[in-house]
Amino acid sequence: MKHLRNRRGLTMIEVLVVAGIMTMLMASAATMLIATARCYDGVSAKTDADSDAVSAMQIIVSDVREAKSVTISTDMKTLTVVFPLTTSEGYYDRYQTDVDHPVNYYLSNSAGAQGSVGTYLWRATNTSKRMLKKNVDSVIFESDTTRSIKITIVTKNLVATGPQETKLTQRVVYMRNY
Repeated sequence: MKHLRNRRGLTMIEVLVVAGIMTMLMASAATMLIATARCYDGVSAKTDADSDAVSAMQIIVSDVREAKSVTISTDMKTLTVVFPLTTSEGYYDRYQTDVDHPVNYYLSNSAGAQGSVGTYLWRATNTSKRMLKKNVDSVIFESDTTRSIKITIVTKNLVATGPQETKLTQRVVYMRNY
């Protein structure tokens, strides 16, 4: 019992020094956590924009490669793809054109009305339309040669750290069924 009575406690200065050190450690940890969250936000938004551009481009390129002909609007914002006629066995008749089933690619609003302004990329046929991607800032179709086109897609994701943009250009897409 005697040795417990002689035991000294912590002085006020020691408590304040420890509290100050702990506050600095917690502030450093909080700063690192906030910086990491901001970095993750920017990187994930950029990855999403990249992924959106790549997947939209792959769909368009696939159709253009199978096309018999393509038509680009005068403002270069709409692409019409016409495929070869399909035989009863499911093969292409490369000498015939299927003018009854063209595919149109264009930007529009969320309703998909052609001619409307928006950031949704649509793939439309005579009987249906499907939204491919949203957050598409622009799409440009340019004639490269009589057998090929150049496609540029710009996607943008808005995040707290600022807009993250991807500009993806497929330089030359050749039509195999030309």
